[in-house]
Amino acid sequence: MFRWQARTIQKSPALVLLALGAVTLALLAGFLVRDQPEGPIDSTGIFLPADSGLAEATDAIRESFPAAADLRVVQILAKGDVLTADSLRTVKNLQAAIISDPEIAPFLVDEPLYGYVQLIELAAAEVGLSLATLTDTQISLGLTQLAQDPERTELNHLLGRFVARDAGGAAFAGLSLVILDDVGDALGQEAAQLRAHQITEGFDAASVDITIITLANSDAEGKDAREDNLLILTVIALAVIVILLALFYRTQSDVHITMAGLAMVVLWTFGALSWLSPGGAGIVDPDNILLTLVPVLLISLSVDYALQIIGRYREALRDGAEGDDSAERGDDASGRAIARSVQLCGVPVLLAAGTTAVSLLANLSSRFEPIADFGIIASIGVISGWIVMTNFVPAARLLLDRWLAARGQEPATRPVADAIPGAAAVLPRIASGVARRPLPVVTAAVALTVLAVVAAANLSTSFAVKDFLPKDSDTFQSFDFLEENFDGSATLMTVLIETDLGNIRAVRDLTDLHTTLVDPLRRPDGIVGPPLASAGTLLADWTGQSGDNHDPAVATAFDRLNTSITATDEQVSRAWGLLRNADPSGFAEVLDLRADGLDRTIIQIPVAVESNEALQDLIAELEALWGGDSSEITVTGGDALIALITEELADSQVVSVGLALAAALAILVAYFGISRSRPLLGLITIFPIAVTLTWLLGAMWVFGISYNMGTALMVVLTIGIGVDYTIHLTHRFLEELQESERAVDAITEAMVTTGGALLASALTTALGLLALLFSPLVPMQELGILAAVAILFGLVATFTVLPPLLVLWAHYHRGRAHEAGLVGADH
Repeated sequence: MFRWQARTIQKSPALVLLALGAVTLALLAGFLVRDQPEGPIDSTGIFLPADSGLAEATDAIRESFPAAADLRVVQILAKGDVLTADSLRTVKNLQAAIISDPEIAPFLVDEPLYGYVQLIELAAAEVGLSLATLTDTQISLGLTQLAQDPERTELNHLLGRFVARDAGGAAFAGLSLVILDDVGDALGQEAAQLRAHQITEGFDAASVDITIITLANSDAEGKDAREDNLLILTVIALAVIVILLALFYRTQSDVHITMAGLAMVVLWTFGALSWLSPGGAGIVDPDNILLTLVPVLLISLSVDYALQIIGRYREALRDGAEGDDSAERGDDASGRAIARSVQLCGVPVLLAAGTTAVSLLANLSSRFEPIADFGIIASIGVISGWIVMTNFVPAARLLLDRWLAARGQEPATRPVADAIPGAAAVLPRIASGVARRPLPVVTAAVALTVLAVVAAANLSTSFAVKDFLPKDSDTFQSFDFLEENFDGSATLMTVLIETDLGNIRAVRDLTDLHTTLVDPLRRPDGIVGPPLASAGTLLADWTGQSGDNHDPAVATAFDRLNTSITATDEQVSRAWGLLRNADPSGFAEVLDLRADGLDRTIIQIPVAVESNEALQDLIAELEALWGGDSSEITVTGGDALIALITEELADSQVVSVGLALAAALAILVAYFGISRSRPLLGLITIFPIAVTLTWLLGAMWVFGISYNMGTALMVVLTIGIGVDYTIHLTHRFLEELQESERAVDAITEAMVTTGGALLASALTTALGLLALLFSPLVPMQELGILAAVAILFGLVATFTVLPPLLVLWAHYHRGRAHEAGLVGADH
């Protein structure tokens, strides 16, 4: 294969360039068929695994209780002296302006207002006062009395949840809510949230500083930031690569050729993305937030292939000049050198690109669609980089050098490694040092790996809405403010219970759960109020426990169910029927007694928690409060999604990492087993990558970087990036071993030649990916840092762990060959 490729490029470089140009045009045609995806932006919802219990529960709620599906909260954060009469009326007036707007009104739930203003208004109404006429003195006196009244402990507790106070007890911020439903129109609900921001911007709130926080606005901010910074990050990465290539190549033409190749790789990748997007195959979402990483990743990785090709080409030119007489070389020294470069680089570059692509495709095992889509597009980009860089770069270089030769100019032959000060002196010393002491070096690496595994075991996993926002944005700062002063953002969680509601056990379990949730002393921490809607609240209303409604028949029927030990299923059915007749619309909002499956009921509760850990604890407590089987209860809502993602992210990526390592190992074992009958070399070549992976995870714990969407991708990428280095060094070592009597000399020569190119490649890849530090998103910045650390660790492991293993392997096989020769001589 590679001989044919080398001959084709040598004989017809212009034809190769034309073929690559035709493929480029065909892929770019994808932009003509690509459609803009419909539907609202949803930075968190897109990570919901389609086969998860949460997804099934969400669908069930959407089917049975459409008014409770996809609720969104407009958070009104007021800062300043928020407990004055003017401040309270200001926030109340803003809420009124929002709910009366014709674009927002269709999406309001039945009781859309909640928060500290409503709580103070309720307390005032209990003593016959109105918010419209309240004075500052009355408010101050009323709050003091409220705090001292044991019968209104719950109201005072709720007020404390929605008002932030300083160490001296002075209020400095308050939180109020407007609750929206999508009513089957997600785009309209998104527009309604954004409309709330417009209303607030034009609202006169002189007495307090008011900020609106909505998921729609945070998603829009995040998308704008990603789109704006995609170009900036790409330009920065390209600028870094240009500077480094100029340093390594020392020729402008090689820099221009490599950069042209990089441009073609990016065009191929995004052309393929367009063909796979809606309008084309419809397989991937082009708005996937993780695809921002692809250009920077491809720019950094593809340069490696070009450096290997150019480095080998220059080496072949030098060898030809030293080994052939000028007259015998003829006029096509460049052609022969290019052919040799392509042929020698063919196997290691293909193995490197193939294992990298396979490791990226391991992301298809992820239950998170954006991660799987990233794996598809990134792997396409890696294969595109391999095709382009191993064909375009040598073909363009050969055409140019033939043109220069016709004008009497010689091509550059300076080794790439020589451009790195001290590399030519240091690399052979490293190789010689670790190769002469293989067992101590390997033992030290294993000990360090064990320590890294222990540290990695303590890694935390995180996921948050603000991860997708620029850290200097107002919304990001508002989320931080909420976490610090209100135990996190306020939201609604919907608990779905699917069980047979026609038996007495279920009725009593519902009653017990409702009793716990309305008791501020018993309900789980993080729930900031009693249920807003549930079968329990409906029953409390119609049995006279709360509210203005009362039906004696309903009260008697359910009282009998809760007190009688001989209640029958017929009595249960009759009681539900009485409740349905008393309030048909209210019943339908929270209860669905189904004839063709388990009955369904929901409980909507206001929640505010300060961390993912607290959120997961809250969900676990809610599930434990249900007296029936655990499979009957599912907690849904925006925060529940975050908890699910946090819980499953690590497990999902463990599978992906395992698959990536297994696939890379299988490829290398198969190659070395078939081509050289030495399958053990595959395991030796992959071992430094496993070491690098554990070092990286340990470093994450040391640096305090959590396991999130970005860092999860970096863990998988570590396999793809690191395997490039080990494959190239192993392959070069085998070449040199055929010419050397000693394994130490072979590894030293491999380090001087290929090792120098790998050092240049690592620098370009690391510094290129460090362009992510200029991203406004914290996870992307962390990924950039980890990329540099992973490359550093990968290079260190390649230069220190791999050489002694290769030397030990060579000694073992040469020893066996020597013994076999002695046995043969004896016979």
